[in-house]
Amino acid sequence: MPDYLQPILARLCLQDELSGAHLLLTGGTGFFGRWLLALLGELNNRGAAITVTITSRNPARFLAAHPEYRECDWISWFIGDIRELVDLPGRAPDLILHAAADTSAEANAHPLELFNTLVDGTRRVFDLAARSASSRVLITGSGAQYGSLPFSTGVCESYSGACASNTVASAYAEGKRAQETLGALYAQRHGIKVVMTRCFAFAGPGLPLDGHFAIGNFVRDALYGDEIVLNSSGQAIRSYLYGADLAAWLLTLLVRGESGVAYNVGSDQAISIADLARRVVSRIAPEKPVKVLGRPDDAGRSFYVPDINRARGLGLDVWTSLDATIDRMADWARDLDYGSTFDAR
Repeated sequence: MPDYLQPILARLCLQDELSGAHLLLTGGTGFFGRWLLALLGELNNRGAAITVTITSRNPARFLAAHPEYRECDWISWFIGDIRELVDLPGRAPDLILHAAADTSAEANAHPLELFNTLVDGTRRVFDLAARSASSRVLITGSGAQYGSLPFSTGVCESYSGACASNTVASAYAEGKRAQETLGALYAQRHGIKVVMTRCFAFAGPGLPLDGHFAIGNFVRDALYGDEIVLNSSGQAIRSYLYGADLAAWLLTLLVRGESGVAYNVGSDQAISIADLARRVVSRIAPEKPVKVLGRPDDAGRSFYVPDINRARGLGLDVWTSLDATIDRMADWARDLDYGSTFDAR
């Protein structure tokens, strides 16, 4: 683990609370999961003796890309769709961190299947928790649950707005809202402690540079393109929490978060998409131009930034700067020779 991650774990002192635990991690091969595994591995290097079962439809593909986990005797696998989860072989999980969710454009092209996977998969997780007497479950929701945000300050968890329930475009956000309702129902009936999170935008090594993530595309184009081009006006406001900070937040909330309470997870340091593009270029390739093709439209300005005071009450914060995040993403892309797979424009 890089040296810059050590202060995060030292600050949070998670080892005692996680020591000897068996954790079920769904979504363990995605961006969230890879950063969680990195922190869990470091805790085990310090003697925490945490065991982790990961759900995955294709662990071989993950292990081919991340051979450092092939010989980890603290990791085991449940191979299959999350909707097929029934019981785990061996020891029942003490803790469950449910992060399985496909946010790709391909998944969103099939909204009914996406919604069913979110809801049915979560029900399987809670059924397992009820049978195995797991002490705590954390579910990862989305800031999209709040719907369109009509203001320019961070949205707090008490905000009563929500995504439009009568549109196909809300399949992902409504599925995440249904997860929270299931959590409340299972907590009432089975006494499970359920911590809810509403996750915003994230960045860092491991984030796809060829997907629908603006910061990833900007890093790619700054490294390997001739210019960065925004087809929009670039007025949309976003914020980005670094992957290591995200993983530390989720583990902390899993063991210390209040049951039945939702916590925003993300950065409250807002930046426009146009300024983000300029920041990426300034860090990576100052000689390259940024072209903004869209026309300004204040009426349609999108704002997607959380209020994180509730998380700060547990000692969590935005520890990694946006500049450091951009630099590390660029270093990661160079180390992987990412440009060899990218046809520069």
